[in-house]
Amino acid sequence: MAEIDGVQPTPEKAEEQQADNSWPKPGEEGYVHPDGTPQSVQQLEDNRRAAADRAAAGSVVHGAPLATPGPDVQAERDKAVERAESYDGTTTEQAEEHLTEWIEEKTEEKADEAADDEQAKPAARRTRASRSADTKKE
Repeated sequence: MAEIDGVQPTPEKAEEQQADNSWPKPGEEGYVHPDGTPQSVQQLEDNRRAAADRAAAGSVVHGAPLATPGPDVQAERDKAVERAESYDGTTTEQAEEHLTEWIEEKTEEKADEAADDEQAKPAARRTRASRSADTKKE
């Protein structure tokens, strides 16, 4: 391998990706051109996350372009249905509810902190004012 400063050349990385059977083929969910670029790796991760998010939302939508020749549209749709039906993690709805609760809780905490700061400020002002008065007396 002709790595330079620990970086594998794109053509060699592409060969690795193309030989890796975990990369989706054209028409399969999450398909990305395995061209060896860091962008292809990121896109595959993003596509897999999108598929997981669709499953969490209960979606049966297939996320890969089915216009490519070869894929069995019904089989791919069945896989999407299976993913959605077998999903047992946090749903999108639950995540949104949790986020709303978190925002409300943190907003309330900040409001309480602000109120505490406002109550502390008059005492600090009195302390500063009395120090000023003490300084003037000297």
